[in-house]
Amino acid sequence: MGSGTSFETIVVDNGSIDGSVDLLRSRPDLILLENPRNLGFAAAVNQGYQRSRAALVLLLNSDVEVLPGSVGSLAEFLSLHPEIAGAAPLYRNPDGSPQPFHFRFPTFIVTLANASAPIRKLPGMEARLRAFRMLDEDFSSPRRVPQPSASCLLLRRSALPPEHIFDERYPIFFNDVQLARSLADAGRELWVTPESIVIHEGSASTRKLGAALKRQYLASVVRMLDETEPRRNVFLYRALVLVQGVALLLGRRPSALSWRDLAGSLVGDPGPLPSGPRE
Repeated sequence: MGSGTSFETIVVDNGSIDGSVDLLRSRPDLILLENPRNLGFAAAVNQGYQRSRAALVLLLNSDVEVLPGSVGSLAEFLSLHPEIAGAAPLYRNPDGSPQPFHFRFPTFIVTLANASAPIRKLPGMEARLRAFRMLDEDFSSPRRVPQPSASCLLLRRSALPPEHIFDERYPIFFNDVQLARSLADAGRELWVTPESIVIHEGSASTRKLGAALKRQYLASVVRMLDETEPRRNVFLYRALVLVQGVALLLGRRPSALSWRDLAGSLVGDPGPLPSGPRE
């Protein structure tokens, strides 16, 4: 941030067991909120938001490295464009290569393709997926993006509900999609500016979920479709998940969900998040 700009740092520890919370306790320059167990990304963000007071709120994942000046660039962009609800940076991989991390809203056919390799191979599907991920778009100048990643996203408090940012029924996946949709429904825009750049180690946090990851993802998709798609589309997606899930189980594939987790995902129940006891 620039000189003269005040800010507060709020860290929500979601039941970590790697000793990082002990290091955080020794930092007098931040506010530490400690959860005894993993409550999920959405709940943790809402906790931090409820404790914060600033007019601008930065969401920042633990696997994101912010380059010098990047947060200040986002804040300056919002200052120059008071009609915009939030701004996000461009992403780079740890090796410096571009990491596309901004999206259009997922259509139903894109959602099906993301769930099934055979569907992804259908004619024209590659172009649809590239359009969804905005891979062929020009990001050399600021532009509106329907759904930028929330792993680093500066939001204007006045554009948000007073009590929460994310819908906690989506603990990990698609809470950012639903947030972006709610802002778009209210006529508010999200933008990406290349003046801000961050380094992101993709999936560094979610890969630690292990077997719980797949159920979390599938159940959240079902829940999202329940809210956004006709009933026939929800039925079709559930049928696809069921057929693929049973085939993996019968084939004893390592990636197969258990019968219990498969049933939970089909009804939109993401299940419990993994937690471990404090050391």
